[in-house]
Amino acid sequence: MKELVKRISYEEDERAFKQFFELFAGRLYQFSFSFIKNKSVAEEAVSDVFFKVWLNRTELVNIENIKAYLFKATYNTSLNYLDEIKRKKAISLEDVEIDLGIDLICPETELINKELKELIEKSIEDLPPRCKIIYKMAKVEQMKYKEIGELLEISVKTINHQLSIAMKKIGGVIKHYLNEQGDDTGFMVLFQLFTPTN
Repeated sequence: MKELVKRISYEEDERAFKQFFELFAGRLYQFSFSFIKNKSVAEEAVSDVFFKVWLNRTELVNIENIKAYLFKATYNTSLNYLDEIKRKKAISLEDVEIDLGIDLICPETELINKELKELIEKSIEDLPPRCKIIYKMAKVEQMKYKEIGELLEISVKTINHQLSIAMKKIGGVIKHYLNEQGDDTGFMVLFQLFTPTN
């Protein structure tokens, strides 16, 4: 990543920028769409972010956390596309819907049988909106609590609370299933896979 950023900043390497775009665009689009709920607008918002990144490419090398910067820029740009009523609604995160597939959460899911995989996916899908988006940022994007807090303008305490709700529900589903299968040894392994690290 650092080498890619240097090539963009110092050499104005368009090929490097294309790689950079491909690395983040899909994830940023999903994030934007989660509260804008409009495909074309989300695409436009993400395009705007990358356009501004290219315009200010010489400064890219000075950004300490690229991922957090891009998510923050996408969040702010997306909100600018919303009218006042929708903006308040988005900031509250109460109506956020996101696609949070289990395969994104951990590659090890290929080791999980289809039945358990579907149960875990459903438990994640059934999480409250705020809980789900925080879990996505912590587990899928591996963002620090501080970064999530700054992005969503919430406290670390709130993040901890929401993640504990998520883990209680997901862990309960895993434990119940493995108990039914008579597999007590697999629980902690699976639980660790779905526990956000920070």
